[in-house]
Amino acid sequence: MYQDHQPCRVCGAEVQPRPRREPTRTEADDTVDERHCTNPDCATHGDGPDAPTP
Repeated sequence: MYQDHQPCRVCGAEVQPRPRREPTRTEADDTVDERHCTNPDCATHGDGPDAPTP
């Protein structure tokens, strides 16, 4: 099982791993999970390709 205990790189809040929706061609690794910031006001929850990742 994949464990990631690093805080969000944008706001510092706790991050929860969630199943990846679909891999993209620009991603460098085969990580099964994607990081999801638990702070609802974090910029990572923005829409579009320019939204930062936690």
